[in-house]
Amino acid sequence: MPIPKAQVVTLSEEERQGLEKLVKRHQVGQQIALRARIVLAADGLKNKEIVEKYKVTGVTVGLWRNRWVKLQDISLDDLSIEDRLQDAPRPGAPARITADQRCRIEALACEKPEDSGRPISQGKFAERSRI
Repeated sequence: MPIPKAQVVTLSEEERQGLEKLVKRHQVGQQIALRARIVLAADGLKNKEIVEKYKVTGVTVGLWRNRWVKLQDISLDDLSIEDRLQDAPRPGAPARITADQRCRIEALACEKPEDSGRPISQGKFAERSRI
């Protein structure tokens, strides 16, 4: 089976500067930084060279090279460089609880029972355990 030809990545000066700034930023996830490095390298290097340089698979290089090219038509004002390097939404069932509900559940779980008007009493259970 023939290997598909790699997409040609041609970065604008604004994209190049944004990717370089993202790679140098201290508070950026390592996945995002690696993806930015791959895209930067794709503007000049072949997939095989990128695979060897960053110790990733050819599938990973091809994925981020292709995804970058597909998103280049969207302006940076509408979709930032970091947003272009995020994971794509995954299929699956929609969440059953909202983010707000989850936050309230977590807050309730962190409260002391007495603060919620539900004090824990071990009175009758403590008597049974002595038997």
